[in-house]
Amino acid sequence: MAQRHTPDPGPDWRALLDALPPKDDGPPPDTSRQRRRARRRAARRERAAVLSEVRRRPMSPAAVLVLVLLVLVLGTVARCGGRHETEGSDDRPPAAASPPTASALPAPPATEPTDTPDDVAGQWVRAYLTRDPVADGTHRASVRRAAAQATDDLTRNLIDNAPPGWGHQVSRGERTRVVAVAVRPAEADLPPDNPAQVWRKVTATLNVTGYETARRTALLRVELTLTRAGWRVSRVLGV
Repeated sequence: MAQRHTPDPGPDWRALLDALPPKDDGPPPDTSRQRRRARRRAARRERAAVLSEVRRRPMSPAAVLVLVLLVLVLGTVARCGGRHETEGSDDRPPAAASPPTASALPAPPATEPTDTPDDVAGQWVRAYLTRDPVADGTHRASVRRAAAQATDDLTRNLIDNAPPGWGHQVSRGERTRVVAVAVRPAEADLPPDNPAQVWRKVTATLNVTGYETARRTALLRVELTLTRAGWRVSRVLGV
């Protein structure tokens, strides 16, 4: 009886796994870049030699499938190793980050004052000399009404010091209201105008009611200073 010929099953897939080189876990961290590259090239040559030897042998479909899976796994490992080298193989120390610098605060915008010194002087005198002792209670009320056209220092000084005629005005129950103002340049005995400070002579006409009805005239000489908010009354003579 003739013997049946059994086809060669091809290389065993276990033998293929044993023939592959061991997985390269990567060189120690202190290995130089040249030595790491040489080890990777040697591993690639060894894998290529094994695969070439396997290709020359007759293979069963199962062995082909196993070989394909092994090639895919090896490719994935190689890509991961390359990425790891790119991220951590640079022997140079990382550059020190420059400390953050605090940006300078922007300067306030330079805006042209909308009111002239004459306008501000007239507005301040109108508010300051218009008084009603009964309604106001103290001299501070008119000072606060005029504060928008004065510097803070002048406002504080006038709040702390009552004007000389305030007691007489209270005792007679006189109400004063400014009905007209005339603003002119100050006389030669005061400093001349400059871009930051000017002096003005302000003549105010007041209606007086209460104990008697009358019309009076008050003369004030005021210094105006150019501030960030515009022109403001900073000194007063003749209060």
